Amino acid sequence: MLSPRRAGILAFVVAAAAGPWYTAPGYSVVGHVISQLGAQNTPNRGIMIAGFLALGAGLAIDGLRRFRGPAIPLTAFGLAMALAGLFGHRPIDPALPYDELADQIHSLLATAAGISITVALVWQGVLTRPRRERLAAFTLATLCLALPLAMLAFPAFQGLIQRAMYLLIFAWLWTRWPAP
Repeated sequence: MLSPRRAGILAFVVAAAAGPWYTAPGYSVVGHVISQLGAQNTPNRGIMIAGFLALGAGLAIDGLRRFRGPAIPLTAFGLAMALAGLFGHRPIDPALPYDELADQIHSLLATAAGISITVALVWQGVLTRPRRERLAAFTLATLCLALPLAMLAFPAFQGLIQRAMYLLIFAWLWTRWPAP
């Protein structure tokens, strides 16, 4: 049986991977971020919102079960991701109406999620004994800072960059949920 964390990761990945088949015409995995699958006034947005909620709930449940040390920022990451899913990103089509405040809250929560996972990775890197594990945590924390900057520098590829970052984070969360 899958842990809540792994089930949440799987639900998020499936919702994001299937996105181009259920969302607004013109959506591109290369140029559009995952949040745009759950954007305001977007067809079938509930599918991606459910993915955000499943991921957030799974991480929070596993984090609360082990509420100590590096599980604290991982729990915060899960909660921020779930809440970010509830506050919709602005739509892909700029002509569509949207709630600016919801978009701003989404952005703040996505930033909080990024900070939380980076703190969790640094914390894990400090606590981990094996040098290889420590290096992996610090490298991933560095990528969690560098890749969002790359998304800003190369907006035509922001979706691809974000997916690479999530793939790395989810692989770490799947295999290395914080060591005791």
